Amino acid sequence: MKSVRVTVSCMELRLATCRSAQLKAWTELSGPQLHALITRLWRRRPASGCGRLWSLTFGNRVLLVVLGYRTNLTMEQLAGLFATTDSTVHRVTADLAPHLAALLGPPPTDRRELWLVDSTLIPVHDQQKTQKSKNYRRSVNVQIPCRARDRRLVAVGDAWPGNRNDVVVFRETVGKTLPDHSRLSGDGGYQGIERIRSPRRGPDRKIIKDRAYPRFRKRRAVAEHTLTRLKDHQVLRQCRRKREEINHAVAGIAALHNLKLELNG
Repeated sequence: MKSVRVTVSCMELRLATCRSAQLKAWTELSGPQLHALITRLWRRRPASGCGRLWSLTFGNRVLLVVLGYRTNLTMEQLAGLFATTDSTVHRVTADLAPHLAALLGPPPTDRRELWLVDSTLIPVHDQQKTQKSKNYRRSVNVQIPCRARDRRLVAVGDAWPGNRNDVVVFRETVGKTLPDHSRLSGDGGYQGIERIRSPRRGPDRKIIKDRAYPRFRKRRAVAEHTLTRLKDHQVLRQCRRKREEINHAVAGIAALHNLKLELNG
């Protein structure tokens, strides 16, 4: 194990020496997309010129945070990859993660668009925020509405314990922050929320498979595919971060998702 650590630490990963194909493979961002992300984060978090200087440049710090979300490497492994210390990786993540999450911005106000809402369970090690859920693991429940036309994420909710049902979590998180939107669709788990259109149920509480049911199935497929793309970032499959860092990670990955859609379009 010691020889492996020495080999990794000698790599000294730097943004200036990375090719676009390498960035695409490691972060799922192309060179122009990553530079656009660096520019937007710099506008939100410019260098103040005070305090101790960073051992990594601003671009390399952004690359470190994005790579950490994508690969879910430990702080020690990231430190070895960037030839720095564990404490520096902690400080970089704590400094940039909230600003990356803030890039998601407020929800759009166009009431003509169809929004789809769905939930996902994220296994998290922090037992103060988790409960055992239907995936038999200690997880959190996160509500994520997206726009049906292009799968752009509208907002993300705060993480709640995984044993809470979708109705309760939606009402207490994104239900309080989303604007009043007339075209909001969800699956059968959101039965009882008036502002969300869900498949109709009969007297026996079973879903009625009428002419409108295939439309709900297609909409649910779009929402599920969007969540699957988000979970390409391994930190959403096994999160070791504590306290509010899971909320920062989900919102930051949502901002990266929207950035890719914006620049690809």
